[in-house]
Amino acid sequence: MRSALPVRLPHARSGPLAVLTSNLVVPVGVLALGWSTTVLLGVFVLDVIAGVWWAVVKVPFAAKRPNNAIDDDSRLFWPFEAKRGGIALPGPFPPVYLRNVPTLIVAACVLAPLETVAAFMVFTLPDPTVTDAMAGQLLLGGSAVVVGRGYETVADYFHGGEYRDHSPRSVLLLPFMHLFGVGALVFLAGGLAGSGLAGDLVLGAVVAGKFAFDLRTLRVERDPDRRGWFYRLYGNAETEIEPEPVAVPDGEPLATIRPRRRVAVVDAAFRGLTYSLSSPVLVVWAVVILLVGIGAWSLVGWPVLVVVAFVGVRALGRYLAYGTVEYRAHEGVLVVHDRLLDEPQARIEGTAVTGASVERDPVDRVFDTETLEIGGTDDDVGPDIGLTVPEPEEVNDDEPNANRSLRVAHVADPTPIVEALDAAWYLER
Repeated sequence: MRSALPVRLPHARSGPLAVLTSNLVVPVGVLALGWSTTVLLGVFVLDVIAGVWWAVVKVPFAAKRPNNAIDDDSRLFWPFEAKRGGIALPGPFPPVYLRNVPTLIVAACVLAPLETVAAFMVFTLPDPTVTDAMAGQLLLGGSAVVVGRGYETVADYFHGGEYRDHSPRSVLLLPFMHLFGVGALVFLAGGLAGSGLAGDLVLGAVVAGKFAFDLRTLRVERDPDRRGWFYRLYGNAETEIEPEPVAVPDGEPLATIRPRRRVAVVDAAFRGLTYSLSSPVLVVWAVVILLVGIGAWSLVGWPVLVVVAFVGVRALGRYLAYGTVEYRAHEGVLVVHDRLLDEPQARIEGTAVTGASVERDPVDRVFDTETLEIGGTDDDVGPDIGLTVPEPEEVNDDEPNANRSLRVAHVADPTPIVEALDAAWYLER
């Protein structure tokens, strides 16, 4: 779905403005307001925290696909990562993408809290004394860097259209680099301050170091001919995959087949429960049983919540993979279309079918349905994973029309599908 925003503007200049704002806050505060080294360190810590939390805000809207493998349906988050298409939002907002949900969960529940805690721990290393006056200065300086990062997010990422250049993974590149770079500077400053070195020297070293680091980061990010070592190991916006739509044949399909909603819901619940009993979540079940056995009822709730969370994510993913789709059988082509996103997800041509078989799992036997497995020729097509990320010009294409194997789950009659693909003879053998 297309965004309601205008077409991409020429590259905005708020990035350098945000860098200057976040770096000038401290010198101006020290020179004009008499800030101490403790306030300096505190504002830098708040700058790190502001960067990662503003990145969390960006993640749901990133339009590119991550440059990593997403074709393993045994992974917990695979159904989310494999989804094509976005959900349009009202007003001047770009669409959000279900494929960004796993990264959003990791960023909001793990990365950002850990980085926040780590930043505060680094700030407390020299055991600073924070007076009421210092607290007010920290609030003023912190507000300035938060607003600076926020302005950069709104102006460049949303209004300037940078969300079209990023995947959820590349959005988190700068917070990772910021954590390493600024974290090292803050740690160094804490050690220097604790050693009794003159505060002005500490201030100068940290301000100059952070400013140089931010300018270097900005220069590498905006120069297509320059790539630092972090970019080679992690990748950046240039190495992520531009999504392309799945090609749909002209004309109406010969048949449209979809699983019944009740069957899809039961299947999702069944898969969620069996996942918790056949994966590392089984260890959490063992903890629950142990706590119940020793009568520690006050502690049982937490591991139960963990189990419920994993069961829920697996069940929701299963429903998104097979419950919200319909199978449109054209002459010689099968298209998997997502009704929720109104976007084709995959296709396979009859000439590329390498096999077809019908299976019946417990859900099929209960509801008298069948699951059709269709073999394809392009199962190995996808991003190449190596020690370093390839150069931007060597990144694999999206391959939206690759003839990968497909599973048609829990349909009453798969015959129209195999007939449209001229593959019915596989089922007759």
